[in-house]
Amino acid sequence: MSLLRNKLSIHALLMALIVAWLPGPNFAAQAEEAVPEGVIESITFDTDHGKLYAPLNDAAAALGWMVVSDAGTNLLALNGKNLDKAHRRRLPDGTELISGEGMTACGAEVNLHPSGQSATIIAGERQFTLMRAEKKVEVSLGEQQLRAWQGRRLVLQTKVSSGKNGRTPAGKFVAGPYKARMHRSTRYHNAPMPWSVQINGPVFIHGFTSVPDYPASHGCIRMPLSGANPARFFYEWVDRGTPVTILPVPPKPKKPQPVRTSLSGLHLLEPPGRREVRG
Repeated sequence: MSLLRNKLSIHALLMALIVAWLPGPNFAAQAEEAVPEGVIESITFDTDHGKLYAPLNDAAAALGWMVVSDAGTNLLALNGKNLDKAHRRRLPDGTELISGEGMTACGAEVNLHPSGQSATIIAGERQFTLMRAEKKVEVSLGEQQLRAWQGRRLVLQTKVSSGKNGRTPAGKFVAGPYKARMHRSTRYHNAPMPWSVQINGPVFIHGFTSVPDYPASHGCIRMPLSGANPARFFYEWVDRGTPVTILPVPPKPKKPQPVRTSLSGLHLLEPPGRREVRG
């Protein structure tokens, strides 16, 4: 058993060195191609700093644990133990997440690397590495959609409503530095802007009660508060410094112009056999 743990410690150290030393852009490109065997990309939250979450079903499969759920009571049991809500989170699409503390409570040994970027999860003879993945956000002004990824996983896709008359600038930005659970507009009648994330000067991504399928704001990007509350999820998930790309509205295709031909100056010949004979 000690030999196994030594091997796992070496494995965890190597994975942590990958996270710490590989250049960011190159590592991101490699991560998009394939996730190494025995590695699960973690989901992290800015409001849960230092915690690594794993998709529950992925972690259970890697450790050979059974998941039992009760939709009526919203209870979850993992490895025969009830999972406390304090150790759970959920993506807007319904994917259940479990924290490292939750896996410890269910019987696993969790060895967190000092960098906080990875952890080795051990249960009997099974193990996997939970590795922090990079985040990125994309807003399509043409589609009026926001998509957010952590590593290869799409963690959020939601409709948005951007600035009317092209008031939301396209380009490459980063989230922050300002974030607030409740911000109020200094320009438009002290209007409430819950779950606000600054992305470009006075332009914020924030929750709003009215999010139509077309640009309707003064320039900010509105997100729904209803349903799974994607505005709150985005605020809690996104880190300051996360890349945010706003894609412009694609140009409308030009209508083909009709081809005009002129018959002036041409002598039309009568078909053979149709010439009139006069006597």
